[in-house]
Amino acid sequence: MIGDNGGAPHASAKPGRLGTDHLLVVALTLLLGGSVVALVGQHTAAQAGPAIVLSLLLAALGAVPMLYCLRMAMRRLPDASGLHGLLRAAWGRLPADVLVITLLLELAATIAGLAQSMARHLYAAAEVIDAAPGQWLPLPLAAAILVLLLGAAAAVLRTPRALLLASALLTVKLGVGLLLLLLAARHVHYAHWIPWLPSATAPYRFGLGGVLAAGVALLGVLLGAGLLAGFSGRVPRPRSQVSRAAGAAVLMAMLWLMVLAALQSGLVEFAALASTRPLSVALQGIPQLQWLLPLLPLAGGAGLAALQLVLLLLAARVGREVWPPKSGAVGTGTRLLLTLALTVLSAALALSLPEGWLPQLPGPAGLLVLAAVCLGVARSQWQVRAAAGERRLIPMVLSPVATALCLLPAATSRLFLPVLVVLVVLAVVLAGVLLRRRAGRSR
Repeated sequence: MIGDNGGAPHASAKPGRLGTDHLLVVALTLLLGGSVVALVGQHTAAQAGPAIVLSLLLAALGAVPMLYCLRMAMRRLPDASGLHGLLRAAWGRLPADVLVITLLLELAATIAGLAQSMARHLYAAAEVIDAAPGQWLPLPLAAAILVLLLGAAAAVLRTPRALLLASALLTVKLGVGLLLLLLAARHVHYAHWIPWLPSATAPYRFGLGGVLAAGVALLGVLLGAGLLAGFSGRVPRPRSQVSRAAGAAVLMAMLWLMVLAALQSGLVEFAALASTRPLSVALQGIPQLQWLLPLLPLAGGAGLAALQLVLLLLAARVGREVWPPKSGAVGTGTRLLLTLALTVLSAALALSLPEGWLPQLPGPAGLLVLAAVCLGVARSQWQVRAAAGERRLIPMVLSPVATALCLLPAATSRLFLPVLVVLVVLAVVLAGVLLRRRAGRSR
């Protein structure tokens, strides 16, 4: 999945540079590495029915304005170091610091939640072969150990090597999914797809309202491709490479999830998919494919490991922008310290908090960061229009639309209020620190 140049002729000119193929691995892992298939199954059972494929199409279309704004933002600031640079150019240092530090905290919590889910997947695979590791290794401890192992890999390996490992893990997940698709397609019963769009039973439950509600939740997942901009400082042509990789990943993820959604809703009544492992539920009634049951949680665990690795790399990269190395210091040391600090924090969260409390996908903080970038593009367009009287209809329309589409899934998330509280607290603390510094300088 990863080549040497990644479609970028100059990527290998400088050590540590990333190519378009590296970015594609990051974007696909952000979109497909987590428990997104389970999320699709749950929304199929609760809101959309077999018409979940329409929800996925709407979610992919909703991600297009954000990708356009991201490209415009990098076009205005081609040498930006990443998300922090884009935010700083649009809103100043303090708002950029507040948003990015909140994102770092959310990434640490997400890594811990992914570790708990990964341990649960591995325990489920062991139970299929009549093993019970939970009797001698509690799940929280196993999750903390997994975080420490992946954090050590992210700290020791150079970024291209770490992405190669993530690519191998993601290939395991997608390979098992492809094998399942090839073997289970002949067992699909078309009767399970009827009615394709169930009649509405309540607001936002089936019918067109349910399709839209599921589309909003899935939009929050596909918008995660925008976090790829955190690596824009590592590529020679960030505007073209990031936008291409993110756009290709959104399209590939949409098609892949559509196929799997149609498959699992064609194997069993869609109401039965309200599970954390809907594919395993779909295979329960097919004796010929029972041997696949241990492979599904192993594949899910591999995808979760890949996502944790990518999030650690992303968090370390974004953290270096907030706390850049001092002049003359080695950037590798800063990256190592940030990775270790995030690993320890995530391991502590995985060990101390109950399963289900932590997020398992990048959530409101990442969406708020992307909304701020899109709103910054809209603001720059308004300033250009006011100064020169130039009217560019597409940017002026798409930028506010992209901002609203980023805010919509963030506002409907269960973690939105906690994230807002963290934002307010950080804003107050950082503003106080800034005022003290200015007061000290004035003396």
